[in-house]
Amino acid sequence: MSVESTSAGADGDSQAAGAVAESEETKNVVDPLPTFDDMALSPEVKRALGEMGFVVPMLVQRETFAPLMAGRDLIVQSRTGSGKTAAFGIPFAEGLIHPDDNRVQALVLVPTRELALQVATECRRIAVYRQLQVTAIYGGAPIGKQLSELEAGAQIIAGTPGRVLDHLGRKTLRLGALRVLVLDEADEMLSMGFLEEITEIIKHCPPTEKRQTILFSATIPTDIERIGSRHMRTPEKLELSADHISVEDIKHAYYMVAGMGRTRDLVRLLESERPESAIIFCNTREETGRVAEFLRKSGYDAEAISSDLNQRDRERVMARTKAKNLQFLVATDIAARGIDISDLSHVINYTFPESAEVYVHRTGRTGRAGKSGIAISLVSPRELGSFYMLKLTYKIKPEERFLPSEEEFKRMRSERQLSDLRNLVGAKDVPPEWHDLAKRVMTETDGERIVAALIAERLARARPESSAQALPVAFASEPPSPPLSRPPRSQSASTDGEGRRPRGRRSRTGRGRSERNGAPQGGEARAQAAAVPVAATIDDSGGREFWEAWADSKGDAAPAPPAANALPAPVSSPPPPAMAVPEGMTRLYLNLGRRDRLRPDDVKAFLAEKSVAPDTIDVRSSHTYLLVPSEIAQEVCGKLHSIPYRDRTLVCEPAKK
Repeated sequence: MSVESTSAGADGDSQAAGAVAESEETKNVVDPLPTFDDMALSPEVKRALGEMGFVVPMLVQRETFAPLMAGRDLIVQSRTGSGKTAAFGIPFAEGLIHPDDNRVQALVLVPTRELALQVATECRRIAVYRQLQVTAIYGGAPIGKQLSELEAGAQIIAGTPGRVLDHLGRKTLRLGALRVLVLDEADEMLSMGFLEEITEIIKHCPPTEKRQTILFSATIPTDIERIGSRHMRTPEKLELSADHISVEDIKHAYYMVAGMGRTRDLVRLLESERPESAIIFCNTREETGRVAEFLRKSGYDAEAISSDLNQRDRERVMARTKAKNLQFLVATDIAARGIDISDLSHVINYTFPESAEVYVHRTGRTGRAGKSGIAISLVSPRELGSFYMLKLTYKIKPEERFLPSEEEFKRMRSERQLSDLRNLVGAKDVPPEWHDLAKRVMTETDGERIVAALIAERLARARPESSAQALPVAFASEPPSPPLSRPPRSQSASTDGEGRRPRGRRSRTGRGRSERNGAPQGGEARAQAAAVPVAATIDDSGGREFWEAWADSKGDAAPAPPAANALPAPVSSPPPPAMAVPEGMTRLYLNLGRRDRLRPDDVKAFLAEKSVAPDTIDVRSSHTYLLVPSEIAQEVCGKLHSIPYRDRTLVCEPAKK
């Protein structure tokens, strides 16, 4: 059996669903499900759980509560999304942590910054009426706020190993009074190469007999067993999901693909499956950027998340994810850790994972807390070995499905787009004069082109801001293999940017130590540099979007070398302020700029060829702003939008700001 509680985000929303699912699982059992009253919780904790939407305790919470309150060490195997955070958060609030002691009493180590924030948020909500101080410490964020919270007397810390070690080195974090050490997602931390950091952190903790150690993991590899034997007191092992990991509540399917043109196969899959929402997993961060860009160019709402994103963009993508207004999140395994999305219908493996354990973690993002879900994989001949190993290891029998043919794909896509148009138009009446104009347009020789341009523009405007510049096409061009250009990262050369050290390379803790989640590299100078995020180095004043300012700074700082017959590159200068928009005027965005080796005179000449004469033009690195009278703005967009230029299709639309 297995049970789980919920977290403030996805877990909390699905507590009731988990209870219903478990009722089905145990329908032949006479004893009723226990409640929080059966756990003899204090009124303050029960009140907090009630406000979080918790109905009944889930299995991992019920089975671990008594041993944890008795002070025993535990190794708990429980699947992703089973409510593990509340499993140790409730005992923290019930007495394992003393409210009167302002020293650090509990340390929860997690693999990623998102998971650190999630754990801190949920523990804070559970202990809200017990006056416990909780904080998250992680890399990729200014260290000042963390220092002030630690100095104020944080009692529960949720942190990533690299940043925790950094604070220990600074003497801003002391673990001498630690009562409880929790390793959450332990197998994931070990697979990311955190074993040395974890071992070093444990050296700063009280000895084994003077602390309680709790280890949560979806799988129990030999390294987990080794940690238990070396750093725990005769731990009790609870296997709450060993016999049905990611099987009972998840439907598994796969498509055999050639491996070439995989992004096109992904688009066919999406048209065939029609998922309401999905996480699309890639094996590398370079793939995430290429796949997300391809999906946007193909007319889908998709965002990529990986360590290549700066903190500001990462928070923007996370906000869209939590607000449930992002359909497809393209992520690596590590970047997706700690992202809670309730009611996620699909998990899609764009590239099949190398190990069965990674597949377990991926598919654990759906089918959470008793809900059903679908896990779909694209499997190429090179990945058959890993695929068969998964089937042998976990005894699952995925259903083979087949991608639609070219004709079927076009029919599916046109049906979906027609449905989208109907939804956009709605059922409101249209005046007869517009019906007459529509009939007139359809009789004109260029009527089909006019209607197609209007449809493309309408669908593009209906999509979220992140994909509004991408027009829906039957198939976008296959993205190039080199990764997209991106802002500089703060990770050292000893990591691959996702926080993992390349296989075969080891580092000595304390010398050349790297922060696994974008934290400083050690030393005062490097710490100060890490405290300044990438966004702080880019001038986005004047109302410009961050990506616009970043593109300008990239273009100004490092222009590409000119081709043999190319025009001379413009003289480097600070990015100009945003164009003022007087009343009665509209600022338009056009995706031509200095990166196209165009000077203002060249842009003016091009516009003149198209019979467009804006009042003002503002040529930037990646784009140009046009200032035109509002009454002709739509006409100008119609002349420039969707027309070919060199190797691209132009986008002209009202600027976002």
